[in-house]
Amino acid sequence: MRRSIAAILLLSLAAPALGAAPGTAQNFLDRANRLKGKGPLALFDGDYKRLQAEAVAAGQSIGADRIAAEKAGRPKAYCSPQPKAALGQMEFLRGLEAIPASQRSSLSLKQAMLIIVQKKFPCPR
Repeated sequence: MRRSIAAILLLSLAAPALGAAPGTAQNFLDRANRLKGKGPLALFDGDYKRLQAEAVAAGQSIGADRIAAEKAGRPKAYCSPQPKAALGQMEFLRGLEAIPASQRSSLSLKQAMLIIVQKKFPCPR
């Protein structure tokens, strides 16, 4: 009995190491795809709220960076027509999937979100 519990604990600790590094865009996408596979039951998975919170935090950080750039007279990273750039959940996930996997594994969620927002709301040159 103790051996089976120890084996389960070791596997549960090793499982995150098998995927992409936490905090990367790839890790976020892997977790989101796992939840999509659950269908409506994904709403009851604890990771659902964590993913939402991570995406909101990344978006707020990008927005704060944009406001700081405007106040400092620096060029904006993206040019949405509204003060708050809007991305739907599926639009965001499709944007993540469009980034090559080799890049996703080394990008933070914030960096990946900025790439997606820049494509949707490019600034005139």
